[in-house]
Amino acid sequence: MIELGTAIVLLIACFATATVSAILGMAGGVTLLGVMTALLPAPVVVPLHGIVQLASNWTRTWAFRKYVRWSIFFTFMVPAAVGVAIAASIWADLKLTWFRAWIGAFILFFLVWRKYKPKLRNPPIWSYAILGLAAGLLAIFVGATGPFLAPFFLRDDFDNEEVIATKAVCQTWLHLLKIPAFLALSFDYRPYVAVLAALVAAVIGGTYFGKHLLSMISKQRFVFWFQLVLALLAVYLIVSSIV
Repeated sequence: MIELGTAIVLLIACFATATVSAILGMAGGVTLLGVMTALLPAPVVVPLHGIVQLASNWTRTWAFRKYVRWSIFFTFMVPAAVGVAIAASIWADLKLTWFRAWIGAFILFFLVWRKYKPKLRNPPIWSYAILGLAAGLLAIFVGATGPFLAPFFLRDDFDNEEVIATKAVCQTWLHLLKIPAFLALSFDYRPYVAVLAALVAAVIGGTYFGKHLLSMISKQRFVFWFQLVLALLAVYLIVSSIV
């Protein structure tokens, strides 16, 4: 079970990180991952994070459903399931003593990736099968696959709505796959149902609040402080796993 104080902090974090995603278009998921890693035992972080992000990505998928490029999703879908299955079989044998440091390192990598991320103009359709396999492997170990997927969806032949919709449906699928994977690993979601319902509501509220703030805030200043806080969180996760 999650203590009341921790649950309140997670509610605030879900609202705040959903606001970040609404303002920046990304980064909320990886930020929430860092907060949950700092507050919760390692074995529960990715399963619970996956449920919250499933709700977030499904909402975007539904809102932009007519813009989904289904040929890309269907190419991505089966290899992603294979990747999740392989990763789950490896996860079952891990003690997760490295988890906090790994997530801290992943966040630092994300900040560098965000600054220098590659621009892939028109990847061939078959490349999304390889992407699906790799993303499925990554989804179990770190949960937040958005930064890894993003360059493959920023295509020259995609409108903004097609980028949002097609990336969202692929991420929805990844988060959906994690539920049976973690159930097969004997993770029990039942004690967390009430908390998860509140966290999902907070994510939805944060999304609409971020949309409202978007025209009222200096994005450049916001990005500076966001990246600074996220970097400090990453360093804390790494240091706290060593000392």
